[in-house]
Amino acid sequence: MVSLLLLLALFGHVFLWIGMVNRVHALAVPYKVGHAFSLSSLFCAIALPMAFAGWLHSTDFALVNRFDWRQLGRVGPLLWSVYLPVCWVSAAVTLSGWVWRIALRRPTHLLRFARTRRIELAGDSCAVSSREQAHHFLVHLPGNQILKLDVTERAIDVPRLAPALDTLSIMHLSDFHFTGLVGKSFFREVVRRSNEMQPDLLVITGDVIDHSDCIDWIPETLGKLQSRYGVYYVLGNHDIRHDVDRLRKVLSDSGLVDLGGRWVEIEVGGEPIVLAGNELPWIAPAADMRGCPRRTPGGGPLRIVLAHSPDQLHWAQAQDADLLLAGHTHGGQIRLPLIGAVVSASRLGVNYDSGIFYAPPTIMHISRGVSGELPVRLNCPPEVTRLVLRSPEPPIGNV
Repeated sequence: MVSLLLLLALFGHVFLWIGMVNRVHALAVPYKVGHAFSLSSLFCAIALPMAFAGWLHSTDFALVNRFDWRQLGRVGPLLWSVYLPVCWVSAAVTLSGWVWRIALRRPTHLLRFARTRRIELAGDSCAVSSREQAHHFLVHLPGNQILKLDVTERAIDVPRLAPALDTLSIMHLSDFHFTGLVGKSFFREVVRRSNEMQPDLLVITGDVIDHSDCIDWIPETLGKLQSRYGVYYVLGNHDIRHDVDRLRKVLSDSGLVDLGGRWVEIEVGGEPIVLAGNELPWIAPAADMRGCPRRTPGGGPLRIVLAHSPDQLHWAQAQDADLLLAGHTHGGQIRLPLIGAVVSASRLGVNYDSGIFYAPPTIMHISRGVSGELPVRLNCPPEVTRLVLRSPEPPIGNV
């Protein structure tokens, strides 16, 4: 019994520190502060159990038979009275969360279908030079899925979607993380695959750049993206480490429409659509939606919000948004068998790691993203997603 309790405390201790890292990286803290906190947390997660194990070894107690809990007082009253109970609570919360996500959570009833095909892009290079095609050695680690792309199509019932917009398609891309560690040829191929799906709208939800030199990649990569009614974007927390004004200019010069902190109204098939951007908590303000066209008796116009972080869900709900598109979490980037994501930069931890969620009146789609600052993905390949919006009322003339 004693061994089990200590094992649960160790489990809770590790996930307590992981949980704090998840939530710190959801805040607008400076990069160096967040990085230092992550390293300190990793040290604490490893060093504290080792120190405790060393203390246990220095005693002559056999844990199973005659461990005296009062001996913990020698380590310190805080360990005995505060920290161990906190670790047990952390273990209980983590385990209950796993049970809910693995055994109890079901896809939203608004999801009609999801189809995915996985493509190995390592051999599909359209590079014109070896430098464009070069990848960091980490890319070639056994089991690394960084060059395996999931091309996904999901059909979603949108409760207030006008019949005229039935089958409207939106290509959702996120988290390119141009570092130079994954060659430009990979991203050119991602763009080509995206264009093949011929979306009506195309959106990018932040974290385009991780190295300033790679801003020059944009015209030959993202600048080639195509959709019938435009390509729109917001920036993410990695983008603000660089010259944001220059980045926005290059993106705009390449034909992409900046939605950072503003909204626009477009028309598709005679129906108005409001597109709005939210780059909080890193870049303020979010779009001021008070001037948006008012809802008609039929529920329109459709409101679509782009945000980098899924933590902006409550804001989207408050704006009466029909659809929120976000990224940032990378789906965990490294997912454990059965358990799934462990690391997810969100105030809600791994509850919103990727996929589709419904929090009336807002449907949220979270992309796993195209790449990452660290070019390693395990059990979590990058993805591009074509969302097909369906109306509860069929268009006139259809049955």
